[in-house]
Amino acid sequence: MTRRAYSRVAAAAVAAALPLSVISVIGAGPAFGGEAQPVAAQSSGEKSAVPGSQYSGTATIHGPFPTRGEAEDDGYVDESKAGWRDYVYQAEDSASAEEGTYWSAGDRYTRMEELKVTSQAMGGREIPVVTIRAKNNPETAPTIYLLNGADGGEGGANWLKQTSAVDFYGNRIGNVNVVIPMAGAFSYYTDWQSPTSSLDTDAHGVGTTQKWETFLTQELPGPMEDHLGTSSGKRAIIGMSMTGSTSLIYAEKYPGFYDAVGSYSGCAATSREFSQATQLILDRGNASFEQMWGDPYGQVARDNDALLNAEKLAHQHNIYVSSATGLLGEHDVSSGDVLNGNVFGMITPMTDGLAIEAGSNVCTHLLKSTTDDLGITEASNNLVYNMRNAGTHQWAYWQDDMWESWPVIAQGLGFDVAEAQRQTSEAQADHLEANPGMGAEGSTPVSSLLPVFDAVEQGSADLAELNNAEQ
Repeated sequence: MTRRAYSRVAAAAVAAALPLSVISVIGAGPAFGGEAQPVAAQSSGEKSAVPGSQYSGTATIHGPFPTRGEAEDDGYVDESKAGWRDYVYQAEDSASAEEGTYWSAGDRYTRMEELKVTSQAMGGREIPVVTIRAKNNPETAPTIYLLNGADGGEGGANWLKQTSAVDFYGNRIGNVNVVIPMAGAFSYYTDWQSPTSSLDTDAHGVGTTQKWETFLTQELPGPMEDHLGTSSGKRAIIGMSMTGSTSLIYAEKYPGFYDAVGSYSGCAATSREFSQATQLILDRGNASFEQMWGDPYGQVARDNDALLNAEKLAHQHNIYVSSATGLLGEHDVSSGDVLNGNVFGMITPMTDGLAIEAGSNVCTHLLKSTTDDLGITEASNNLVYNMRNAGTHQWAYWQDDMWESWPVIAQGLGFDVAEAQRQTSEAQADHLEANPGMGAEGSTPVSSLLPVFDAVEQGSADLAELNNAEQ
C-alpha cells in the first residue's frame, strides 16, 4: 500500500470516529513533500525563550491564588471550564499530624498552583496555568510542559483528573516542575492566521487572534521558570492526541529548546489532504482550517505539518512517540482495571476509541518509516517508538505512556536512566496492585452480553411504539 493510500485510511478512520466521546483527536498524513530547510540546533545553555522574538519573556504571571474562592471571584475563567480546580484546592477541612499543619476547604494544596498568566501576544488574554512544584531540589529542578488534548483541559479531559500525574511527577519523581496550560481548546496550540468568534478570548472577553505557539515557546518559559525558582535550563514538552503533533512541531521548529519530547497517540501530519481530518477537530470549536493556517496546501500549513518536516528531528534528541492499533486492550475490556466489570463501558472504546487510535497508528507508522529512512533512530537520537499491539484512544494508555516515556524524558533532563526505569516499574506495579480489575470474573462471554442486546431491542421497540402513537 502506498503512503498516500495509508494517509487516506488514517483520515477515514478519524472521520469515522465522530461524534467524539473519547476526548481529543488526531490528524493524519503522508511522509512526502518538499525539502525542509536546514535548522541550526540551539545550545543547551541559556535558552529561557526562543530567541529573536519581540514577545520573548513578556508573559506576566499573577498568583498563585491562595484559595479557590479567590480564584473564582476573579472571574477570568468560566467556572464551567474549571473542573481542574478540584485537584488544586482542598475539598474539606483537614490536618496533617506528621507535618503539624492544617487547612480549610478551598485552601490551595501546598505544591499545587493556579496561576493567571497574561499574554501580550494574545492582546492581554488571561490564561489559567496549573503548576506542580518540585518537592526536592526545587532550585535545580527541570520543567516539564504538559499539554492537554483537544479540549485544552477545559472539560473533564485533563492530566489532573484522568491520570496520576500529580503523584507521579510530584511525589514519586519529586524533583521536576510540571506546567499545564488549562485553556486552548481545539487550538492545536499554534499561531492562528485569523481571528475566531469562539476561541480567542478569556471569560472577560479579552483577547485577540490566538498565538499559542508564541505564548508557550517565547512568552511563558522564562517568566515561568523564574517564578518556579529554578536555575535549570532543562525542559521537556509532552502532548497527547491533538497535541501529540504540537510537541513534535515545536521540537522541529526550535531544536534544542526542549531537552526531551513526548508525543502520545498523536499524528504528525495535519495539512493538505489531511486538512479534512484536522477540520473535524476545529469543527468542535466552530472554527476553520483557513482561520488557523490558511490554505491547506499553503506554506503556513506545510510549516506546521510535523511529518513534512520530520527531517528537522535530526536536531532533537530524547523523543518518545507512541500509538496502538485500536484493538481492545487491557484497559478497554470489562475485566480490566478501568471498567472493573462494567460491560456497557466497552461501547466507547469499541467505537470512537478504536477508530481514532487506528488512524493514529497509521500516522505513527508513517512517521517511523520516514525517520528510519532519514537515519533518525534510537541509536542516533534516542528516538523511541512504542507501538502497542492493542489499545484504544483513551487516557489509561496515556497514563501508561507517562510512565513508560519517563526513562527517555529523564535522560534528556539529566537524570539517571536506571533510576528512571525503576521509578517507572514501581509506578506500574503500584497501580496494578491498587487497580487489579476483575480478571475472569469481569470477562464478557457472549452470554453476558445478552442483557445488552435485550436492552437495545426493547429500546427500539419502545421508540417504534412511541412513533406509532404520535402518528
